[in-house]
Amino acid sequence: MSLPLLLLATVAGLLVLAFWWLRPILQSMAAELAATPQRTREVTPGLADPDCGIGIALMASAADGGGSSAPAKPKRKKPTGPDRRQFLRNAWLASWGGVAGAFGLSALGFIWPRLGGGFGAVINLGSVDDVLASIADGGGRLEYPAGRLYMVAYDASKDSDGVYADLNGESPAMAIYQKCVHLGCRVPWCETSKWFECPCHGSRYNRWGEYQFGPAPRGLDRFPTEVRDGNIFVNTGQVVTGPTRTTQALGEPAAGPNCNG
Repeated sequence: MSLPLLLLATVAGLLVLAFWWLRPILQSMAAELAATPQRTREVTPGLADPDCGIGIALMASAADGGGSSAPAKPKRKKPTGPDRRQFLRNAWLASWGGVAGAFGLSALGFIWPRLGGGFGAVINLGSVDDVLASIADGGGRLEYPAGRLYMVAYDASKDSDGVYADLNGESPAMAIYQKCVHLGCRVPWCETSKWFECPCHGSRYNRWGEYQFGPAPRGLDRFPTEVRDGNIFVNTGQVVTGPTRTTQALGEPAAGPNCNG
């Protein structure tokens, strides 16, 4: 979870709570000010200036008929906002709400496909010629970390049974998921054997991701690939289950020593 995002969400929740708590108090104060009439005073002719002590005493005596009754005590107003217990409870709920909101936003940002061509989106890898050239330059594979995939050359003439024909369509390249189907480790490329070899538990797959050795239950999973307007597109939002252990369409042995023992 992003710490700045978490703090921002928590502060926002507390500000909303404080505004909600102070709103009835501010409204009550505004209503009292609006309802209170302005006090004015008049100077009775012949009396002393009311600002002096004698004038004030004479005016007070005339107003109450000479009596000395005590002024009435003002009524105590009940508080209009929440009490301390409610405030603490709401503050606690707002804080946890901010944490949950930040976590939700972080999770959404993690699982949502990135518009720039990340995992979960349909990725345009470029022209067919450029992709094939990159595969050759990479020693037999093109690695695309943002999409968690490898691209390898696909020769339909070697796939006599058409095992991968529907998956690749007219594309001369095949998209393979980098995750090992055993326990989910990332499977690197072995330069010497020209295979994909998992360093975690020793599973091995040939250049087309077909099972060769180890505890993996099947071949590597893959993504649908198609050619549109001369470019290769890979749909990383759709993971296709890899071939069974017995599927050996490529039939190609290791080119050299294995990297994982």
